Amino acid sequence: MSLSMQPTCVTASRSWKNRGFNMIDKAKCFTEVMHQLALEYNAKPEDFTANQVTVTTPAKPDGVRLYSHELPFFQMASTGSGVVITANEVLHPFLKEFTGDTERFKHPYWLFELPHLLCIERELNKYDYTLSSTFHMFLPGKPHKTRVMPCVFTLKWFDKTSVKTLYPNTDFPNALSEKENPDRPDVLALAAYDGDEIAALAGASADTDALWQVGIDVKERYRGHGLGTTLVSLLCDRIEALGKTPFYGTVLANLHSQNMPSTRAFTPRGWKYRALKGKKRKGKPK
Repeated sequence: MSLSMQPTCVTASRSWKNRGFNMIDKAKCFTEVMHQLALEYNAKPEDFTANQVTVTTPAKPDGVRLYSHELPFFQMASTGSGVVITANEVLHPFLKEFTGDTERFKHPYWLFELPHLLCIERELNKYDYTLSSTFHMFLPGKPHKTRVMPCVFTLKWFDKTSVKTLYPNTDFPNALSEKENPDRPDVLALAAYDGDEIAALAGASADTDALWQVGIDVKERYRGHGLGTTLVSLLCDRIEALGKTPFYGTVLANLHSQNMPSTRAFTPRGWKYRALKGKKRKGKPK
């Protein structure tokens, strides 16, 4: 399909008053995420907003997001003020001494600066672990401007049952899992078709019952025309209408991916590091 063709426009809007929905409660979303992080870091929700570093021992109670079935050896998260570290007890003496330097860490989030991460890395290497990529988390923010899809596409929705027809999935790894994943099932997707070909796909996995992670893939020749942002907007509107909270995650090095949530009026709400076994990290962490 030629991008110069006369467009049939699809509009994505966050004008909730006009659409009959109430605007999503940002404070409620943030509170939900704080409780989820507290569950996963064996901490209290207020630890993530306190001006301090909190060190805990890993636990895996019911309700945590299952990105791994193993307890974390080291995992660190911040929402911009407090920092919470859940780590194997063998690391506690080092962590408490290192983070206890209140002059060095007047602001706890300074732990995420490279010189301090290198100190943590050296300690982790003693146990044959290494830091992985930085994961940035975005939550819904203020309403965004109406967006119009610039090309002629056919849109198709997939629910938790029909989405299985897209497996095995190899072309859209950020939108959906490669195959069924009972730990974080794909529950909703929106595809933009150019004829019989999927040009772009936005998908959501139910990482918990309340928190649905959003992903997007646009085939290379269709990029740069706002297609990805429009699909994500439509998908998130549907998620919010279902009473769920969409969130978006990406790694520090992927600037293009970080730009996606900002254009949809997501706001940065946290970042985290974790440690992986083996000094030489193999492949992309999942």
